Amino acid sequence: MTFGYFADHIDPQFERVFVINLRERYDKLDAFTLAASLTGFSYDVIEGVKGTTIVNKTLPSLDNIPKKESSRNNIIGCWRAHLNVAQKVVRERIQTALVLEDDSDWDVSFKDQLAYFATGSRYISGTTTTPRSPYGDDWDLLWLGHCSAQQHPADQRRFVIENDDTVPPMAHRINFNAVPKLNELGYDNSTRIVFRANDGVCLYSYALSYRGAQKVLRWQNNVKKFEPIDIGIGRQCRDDAAFKCIAVYPQLVDSHKSAGRASRDSDIGTFNPAQIREKGFTHNIVKSTRLNIDNLMMGRNAEHQWNDLPQLAMPRRTRFD
Repeated sequence: MTFGYFADHIDPQFERVFVINLRERYDKLDAFTLAASLTGFSYDVIEGVKGTTIVNKTLPSLDNIPKKESSRNNIIGCWRAHLNVAQKVVRERIQTALVLEDDSDWDVSFKDQLAYFATGSRYISGTTTTPRSPYGDDWDLLWLGHCSAQQHPADQRRFVIENDDTVPPMAHRINFNAVPKLNELGYDNSTRIVFRANDGVCLYSYALSYRGAQKVLRWQNNVKKFEPIDIGIGRQCRDDAAFKCIAVYPQLVDSHKSAGRASRDSDIGTFNPAQIREKGFTHNIVKSTRLNIDNLMMGRNAEHQWNDLPQLAMPRRTRFD
């Protein structure tokens, strides 16, 4: 059995780490392997699913299934692949699993970020004794990589990380739906928060506990209206009071867009085949691991994506709100 771990057994650890990858996308797995090796974690592959292999009678509902065949296949294949992760977690009785999509990207300081996040997760989950997991023992899903996350109205607690030089400036925060309005909450532009999530979009990366995986399988196989898996997970965080989701904003993981043909991007999107990207990028990540692969391999310092980063006068500090 292969276990996901962080180099030198630095906490916080997950019992397993999985990456979802379509078998024919060797290019994505090559790039992910390099990034993971330079960050210091191992992983196992969960094979992506083609929607053409999924027959309608296996779906919980046909309501809201796209009529366009390509859209149907893309959405259903993605849905099934993420459920296969949950199934594996339950079948093998894995207590905690980190899940990443094969085009995901993270900061070169990901391990340090996770250590701060773990403190926040223990606080939000109400952990007061020594937990089995560094993230606490009373959570179902940790939403680390998203493009939208909202705070649960019934739980306004926040773990606050101030003076965080891995927080992207406002001009470089790209999200596709609602996120916490940090300035209106009284936080400055170098602050990151951990909170109980009420909703969310995009599954660039998340973690499941064993019981969380059970709940995902139960809920997603009994929906009355079919939805893409990220929307469905977000709705479960919102509507299932027993499903405890903890998120972080700004997010720790996002989707990388590499230089070259844009058609090589996501396998569930449509792109102009003539579009050529001169330079790769990753939204919301200050020191992108993908963009620093050469620097990391050569032992050089990692570089920022942007030149307009603020100079922080104070060291990083945390508090419980």
